[in-house]
Amino acid sequence: MDSARATSRQAAISSFVSSISANSPPVQYEGEYVLTRNGSKDFGEISPEIAQEIHRQAGKIRLRMGAHEGKRGDFGEKHIERPERLRQLNDNGYNNARDLVQDVAASFNAIFKGEGSRLILSKQGNVTDTSVFVELIPADEDDFYDVKTGLIARKNYLKTKRRSGKNPKAAYNTRPVRIL
Repeated sequence: MDSARATSRQAAISSFVSSISANSPPVQYEGEYVLTRNGSKDFGEISPEIAQEIHRQAGKIRLRMGAHEGKRGDFGEKHIERPERLRQLNDNGYNNARDLVQDVAASFNAIFKGEGSRLILSKQGNVTDTSVFVELIPADEDDFYDVKTGLIARKNYLKTKRRSGKNPKAAYNTRPVRIL
């Protein structure tokens, strides 16, 4: 695809995301959990089928308020919405962390191995990739994937990350595992 078509496609995607975000209700919470636009704690899931393919446990994807700074594991909405990242989100049509996470959790098309036990759920575009980094958290009811951070990055950002799935040692520059 030539750069003019890629730029046009990226503009159309940004316009679509902006239209969703423009109608975005205020962020609401249930305890420490950020709720989706529809009022659910669950932003999406790693289904049993996907979990089997990547040799991980299935679970819902949730976003907690968290903290911008602190010990590993405290990250979440506040970390994603730090000033420099919030500007980046706004520049790409997202009003807040909730809208970014809801978009990626609903439409990720690749999963990469992150640091330690983390996974990177990625919505890959032609010019940029939008990703959230999640970690499985044990819970009394059901274990869930806690969103630690999220970002919008250039296409090659995940080049050094290892892919989960059929060939976990494959680099990003090979075809990623397609989920949806």
